[in-house]
Amino acid sequence: MPGRPKLKKLDKPLLYALVTLVVLLAASLLVWLALVRPQLGKGRSESISDDYSASTILQDGQTASQIFTFDQNLLAVGVEFYLPGGQPEGELELVLTDAGTGEELARSTGVMEYIVPDQYTVLGLDREVQGAAGRRYHLSLTPHYTGSDVLAIGHSSGVALWQEQMTLDGAPVDGTMAVQVTWQRIGGYLTRFFLLICGFAALLAAFTVWAVTSHKVKLPRLVFVLVLGLGVLYSFVLPPYAAPDEKYHINQSFTLACRWANVFSDDEWQMGHVPTTTSFRRETDVDATLQDENTTVFTWQEFTGTLFTTTDAPFDSHQEYAELQTDQNPLLYLASGAAVFLAYLLHLGFTPALALGRLANLLLFAALAACAVRVAPFGKRIFAAVALLPMTLHLAASFSRDAPLLGLCFAFTALVLDAAFGPDKTKALRPARLAALLITGVLLAPGKLVYLPLAALLLLVPAVRLGRHAKAKKAAYLAVCVALALVLNTGTLAGTTAATSDDSTVTTAVETSAEPTAARAEKARPTEPDEAYEALICGENTLENYVRRLYYYAEDNRDPAQSEVDFWVQALKEGDVSPVVLGQTFLFNTEKINSYTGGEDILSQASLALLGEDLVQTGNADLAAYYDEGGAALVYKIVYSLDPCKERFAELGLDTGVMDDRLPLDRDTVAAEVEAAQATRATQSVTDEADSVTYTPGYILTHPVDTVLLLVRTAVENGDHYLRTLVGGSLSYYSLDLAWGWVMVLYLLLAFAALPVQGAKLQPTGSGRLWCAAAAVLCCLLAVAGCLLWTPTHYDTLYGLQGRYFLPVLPMLLLLCLPRRVAHVADEKTATAQLMGALALVQFGVLMNSMLAVIAR
Repeated sequence: MPGRPKLKKLDKPLLYALVTLVVLLAASLLVWLALVRPQLGKGRSESISDDYSASTILQDGQTASQIFTFDQNLLAVGVEFYLPGGQPEGELELVLTDAGTGEELARSTGVMEYIVPDQYTVLGLDREVQGAAGRRYHLSLTPHYTGSDVLAIGHSSGVALWQEQMTLDGAPVDGTMAVQVTWQRIGGYLTRFFLLICGFAALLAAFTVWAVTSHKVKLPRLVFVLVLGLGVLYSFVLPPYAAPDEKYHINQSFTLACRWANVFSDDEWQMGHVPTTTSFRRETDVDATLQDENTTVFTWQEFTGTLFTTTDAPFDSHQEYAELQTDQNPLLYLASGAAVFLAYLLHLGFTPALALGRLANLLLFAALAACAVRVAPFGKRIFAAVALLPMTLHLAASFSRDAPLLGLCFAFTALVLDAAFGPDKTKALRPARLAALLITGVLLAPGKLVYLPLAALLLLVPAVRLGRHAKAKKAAYLAVCVALALVLNTGTLAGTTAATSDDSTVTTAVETSAEPTAARAEKARPTEPDEAYEALICGENTLENYVRRLYYYAEDNRDPAQSEVDFWVQALKEGDVSPVVLGQTFLFNTEKINSYTGGEDILSQASLALLGEDLVQTGNADLAAYYDEGGAALVYKIVYSLDPCKERFAELGLDTGVMDDRLPLDRDTVAAEVEAAQATRATQSVTDEADSVTYTPGYILTHPVDTVLLLVRTAVENGDHYLRTLVGGSLSYYSLDLAWGWVMVLYLLLAFAALPVQGAKLQPTGSGRLWCAAAAVLCCLLAVAGCLLWTPTHYDTLYGLQGRYFLPVLPMLLLLCLPRRVAHVADEKTATAQLMGALALVQFGVLMNSMLAVIAR
């Protein structure tokens, strides 16, 4: 009888991949059990009053009460307690009722043995309370002791600003109870997100192990797949607005998309010159949770939960915001801007538009990085390693202009090395290769001026490689690079019209529409004017009357709390807020900023508040025409720039000031800043040194010792920061630090990638090697010099320098500036397989470390 057929053995590459996958998934589960599962109850809280500088003892059966306002749902309530003696025993009863109707909404009973002093004790409600805008609640706390020890409840010393007074058995207490409300829980979502990210990272690592052991995937394709796959994971772990300065890059991409939409729009309105202090997005492109740079687990939930949303807003919908862009060079935003414009055409929501913009940058970088690995005549491992660093991937998977810039720098570096030192130095470059070399150089040159020396390395390419008229091609190339660098870095986003005021640092955030709006029937005064009250607040020129005019004319409030009026009067006297900025918080806050229907509307309100008279009614209505030129903000600026306005405040010993560059600007934001200034004034040392006095070339030449000491202090104090931010040891907006172990491993992998093959001739050689090294070093020095020129002379360390600024030339530095003969690898193919496998495994660990750091927040 024939024997049973033998089972085919599982091939080793697949076996290695499966083992890798199982091990990494097991590690993910263990980490989830140990560190993630305990965080599933993580909640999102907001403090109603966070001042607990005083306390009142609660006797048995006494009820402490506090009325507060909250808009969101209520899941739990936290209260601050002190222990005057030992740990009390018994139960604490919490009752939450509607302050208006008296209806009981929820209750809770807690055991006192679990109360920890000097921090919030959170009591979960027996049912979720549905919130509503402006809803007022009555919170009651009653202790029922079984022992002799008692509790003391924390509250502020004096009633907190804009809050109500707490009571004890109905009797008022001079303070506001410290209350914290939990309004959202993360729950099982955290488990799903963590395990999905770890699962996909494990799959990528397993795929890499299979690819490098089976040798069935070429290195450029493997780099493309890994950059794309890992970049997508980074985009989820650190969602939009998390990368360095990403909000400004997002503003520029969305503004560019709005410009294109405006071109194809049927509306007659044309978007003119857009200054860097102004941005455009669609009316629906707002999400407070996503737009918070500090990534939390709730950012993950918001990002994934709104990833497939759509909008009914037309593709040419636009909203103007007083938010900064990076510059007026659109070149490096073409890919992300085109993706956002596509989202506009498809009526995708804000989150999918953000995701598409990031994906466009990532795809562009992945293609350029794979191209660099493919065409590099030597040092392929270096290009692969630098492209797969955490910092590189973090930037590539963002709206940052560094994404296309890094790709262009890597591709150009590889192309110029191939053209200047490749194996076919005696043959002319193929037209496609020559075009790629010239185009990448021309595009990277205006990206950031400090990298111009890198673009100039085309001069090293032998004439024979460039074909006929080589000198003319080099001259034309350099001329185009310099011209683009100058024009695009000093020009503006192209526009057909432009209109700005002298004080152009701020532009109002008003909704623009091609359709006319109805004119306002009455001038901007309260619905039921109180002539006697108006005569009082517009008569005598005092700070209190100015504050009362703001409440009256901007909010129709003729009886503001005296404590609020006194607060702002004191802030004005002490210089913690200027009259103009205070007026801005009334006239240009979130609720008011988009409410103006024309120039006379804002002119009336602004002049009544600032001058105590209506300029529209006194024959100065022509000033309202500035509304068509610069919006409501320009009219406001015109009013506070008038001599009568300046004179009124000069009589009070104040300078009128200028508008803040934040629009909209709410009073609670400025109030918090004023309170912080008041609290620290007694102990804070304020320097009179002007930040405008910086390390200019003249100052450096006359103060060489000070300059050297500044650089030395910078290296000593910030050296670890630069090392981290070069490879990705600090991610997000440098608020998420990885363990130093990962940083050390990444540097070891870079060193391993730079090791030459045993017996191979080191490339490049001769004077070309020196010129390449000099260009790379010069780029680094220019980056440092640029930061030095911005550093005020009273600073102790260099201002603004980051390790990521050296990433574009890092492949060249590793290839040319390391003492590469100190060690070697035996075989290029084996070394490449080991490097790629190690990078994939390290990236799995880095992603997990990043998630744990976010969860711990």
